[in-house]
Amino acid sequence: MPRKATTTATTSANSERDPALKRGAKRKSTDPELATKAAGGKKAKTSEPAELEALEEEEVQRPRLTTPDLEFDYDRSQLRDARPTPGRVRRPRLEGSEVTEEFKRQFTIPEPKIRKDISRAARERLLYAERALPDPTEMFHDLHRCHKEGPRGHPTYDSAGFELDYNKVADWMRPQPYSRSRVVGGMNKRLARGEREQREVFDIFFVEGDEPDSNTALTANDHVKDHISKDLGMPWHQIGPKQAREWQEKGFEKKKFSEWWREPNAEECKRMSKMMSGASLRKDL
Repeated sequence: MPRKATTTATTSANSERDPALKRGAKRKSTDPELATKAAGGKKAKTSEPAELEALEEEEVQRPRLTTPDLEFDYDRSQLRDARPTPGRVRRPRLEGSEVTEEFKRQFTIPEPKIRKDISRAARERLLYAERALPDPTEMFHDLHRCHKEGPRGHPTYDSAGFELDYNKVADWMRPQPYSRSRVVGGMNKRLARGEREQREVFDIFFVEGDEPDSNTALTANDHVKDHISKDLGMPWHQIGPKQAREWQEKGFEKKKFSEWWREPNAEECKRMSKMMSGASLRKDL
């Protein structure tokens, strides 16, 4: 009898340790990875709250990206004319591809929330606008900010530091029906007018017979306007033949292109690129 009792106890203990010893019972896995899988083969997300909490904590620690974070100053020792830029109110700032992803990861940028009960095309348009508003690195961030502020809102400045004109921005953002002939015709008119105005400015600014050739004319024109702008204290985007004549009437001396000109360096090219970008949408002073 003692032997039989021992056998029964041993069998009972083994059955408790391993239920699979019972006839017809399925063996339960002791693998914690498998044990955490829910019905249908889906893995239970036991660590998700901790991960979300860590991400939220990281978001709190990172500051929000603002316009001043992107501002910079030119190396004025590299500029041919280090005088202040007339009409510029703010420091220039980086935007678009000028900002690296590594730099952006140091900050937080709010993600937009767009309604889902609208068409896909409308949602995509709204998504870009809503993403550009809180993200100062977006190419058209300043235009969307200006448009949202309205005609009586706070002043808005472009990436070169000039104040934008709300009416010009609103007209630019107004949807226009596409017409290939209208686009091509408008472009040809602008090119013809630009060439005509460039010739007038060169005739006033340079000594006759010592002027830019066709290879340097386009680049030289931007720097001629910059020179006149600083002499008159007038914004670069407002310089044309009329302002060149005013420059002449004030008694400024004509320049010999061969003595005045030099190929722009990297810093001058960076500055001029900013000066040109979106110049037609700036406020006139």
